[in-house]
Amino acid sequence: NIPAFQFLTIIFLLITISIMIFVIFNYKRRFLNITKNLPISIILGIIFGCAVEITMAFFYFNPILFLVNKIALPIIVATIPSKDADKKEYWNTYFNRMKNFFKNPITIFVIVMTLIDVSLVQYSVFNNKRISQIVPNEKMEKLVINPLSAYSEKTKEEILNIRKEFVKTSIFSSENYTPNEEVFGQIEDKKPWWGMDYMLCSDSSIPKSRIGTGLSEESRYINNPNILVGVQMSMIYSNDKKQITDFCNDKSLLFIPTELNYDEKNKLIIAKYKGSENLLKSFNKKRVPFNFVGLNARDFGYNWVYVNNSENTFFLPYRIDEKTIAKEPKQFKTFIHVGNACKVEGGCNNASPFQKELEFKFQKLPAQITLSLWKHKPLFKNQPADMYVKMIFE
Repeated sequence: NIPAFQFLTIIFLLITISIMIFVIFNYKRRFLNITKNLPISIILGIIFGCAVEITMAFFYFNPILFLVNKIALPIIVATIPSKDADKKEYWNTYFNRMKNFFKNPITIFVIVMTLIDVSLVQYSVFNNKRISQIVPNEKMEKLVINPLSAYSEKTKEEILNIRKEFVKTSIFSSENYTPNEEVFGQIEDKKPWWGMDYMLCSDSSIPKSRIGTGLSEESRYINNPNILVGVQMSMIYSNDKKQITDFCNDKSLLFIPTELNYDEKNKLIIAKYKGSENLLKSFNKKRVPFNFVGLNARDFGYNWVYVNNSENTFFLPYRIDEKTIAKEPKQFKTFIHVGNACKVEGGCNNASPFQKELEFKFQKLPAQITLSLWKHKPLFKNQPADMYVKMIFE
């Protein structure tokens, strides 16, 4: 969050990339000096250049492949003499030339910067993995999970005052706290709020007016600022009434934590949830999808999220050209407004939008997910986070 640091990081990155491009251009151009044959040089350039890049794309960041691509291959190609070179003289003078090459300030700079770059990335990967392996213990602060409330017919001012009171008792307590206008600004007075009892599904025999009664769904998060990132079930479609009824009666699908712990040293919130076989059910041959809810995260300025580690869950892109939240950081867009999804005349106050890019599915139980959260878009996905959230589904 320090502007000077951000600026210096970008300058450092641009210098390093520029020098690497210069090195790569020169070593790939060397193929023409070696073979004196343009088509063969192009083929070799593709093989030496693209083969490693494509391999790295499949395995994402691999330090060995990175060093091979950026250091080993250029050295190998630089070592091979040109086709018209005097081979005897070339090899007699080779080691002297190599000594001069490695004494060159630019060579030293590139090697040092590359090693620093690799070391920082690998340290960040290691640190994220370490944090994802932390489990609740007696040294952590036990956080209270507050009961839900009925918000229907309350004014916006009343709701925001409730929010402020709960924030005062949370780990995000601040004298200057004001509810984020982008998140809560569209709440309307005296409107119904989607009731928790009708969130999972509502039978056609139930009057629509009842959907906006009882304990309010969004009070899970408004009353519990410490649930920095929530979970909800996506829409399901099935004609099997028995299966649907089973879902409606499964309170674990409301995803209210059974336990919340806070590790201040590592900036880590650990939420435990009671799992059930319904997390693994399939409808119309498709596993039920679930979604992250970023209402609290966005309110406190944690706008970016990335799955840095997960077990027994999987993430599928919703478009062929889209990377999942387990491949790159995504932005929370959650806010509350009056929507018509509840089917109540005039609409209900509820959270929106439903972000397909934050969707995931369970493979088996127990499962867990560790999220990295940042206030500003990270420069790279394994960058140390401003806050971590670990979810354990037992």
